[in-house]
Amino acid sequence: DHVSAVVHEADVAAVIATALTEGGHAGRTYTPTGPEALSRRDLAGIIAEVTGRPVGFEELTEAQVRAQMRDMGVQPDVIDFVVGYEASPPPEASVVLPVVEEVTGRPPRTFASWVRENVGAFQP
Repeated sequence: DHVSAVVHEADVAAVIATALTEGGHAGRTYTPTGPEALSRRDLAGIIAEVTGRPVGFEELTEAQVRAQMRDMGVQPDVIDFVVGYEASPPPEASVVLPVVEEVTGRPPRTFASWVRENVGAFQP
C-alpha cells in the first residue's frame, strides 16, 4: 500500500488559473500536490471519519483489478497503465511539494476537505 500526495482538483485548477492569468509563470512547470502523503488505508480511514460510517479496505489482486475495470468499460490500455502505476508508482508520487501555496498564496486543501465537499458520493 504505497502513499501518494493526493491533490484536490480545485487546487490543480487554482494553480492553472493563476499561472494563466498572472505574470511570472511563463516557461514554468508545476506539479501541485496535496498537503500530506496518504496510503489507501489512510484514505479509507479519513472517509470513515468524515462520513461517520465504517469503511473497509481490501487490497485486490491484479486479476481482480483488471476484471473490475474491464467490467466498468475501461479501455485495455488504460487498465494496463493503472495496474502498472499501482504496481510501481514513481517515487515522486509520495512527495509533498509546496507548489499550491507558492503559486496561489494559500495552502493546499486536505483529502478530508475533499470528502466533506463530496460526502454525498459516499452515501448508499
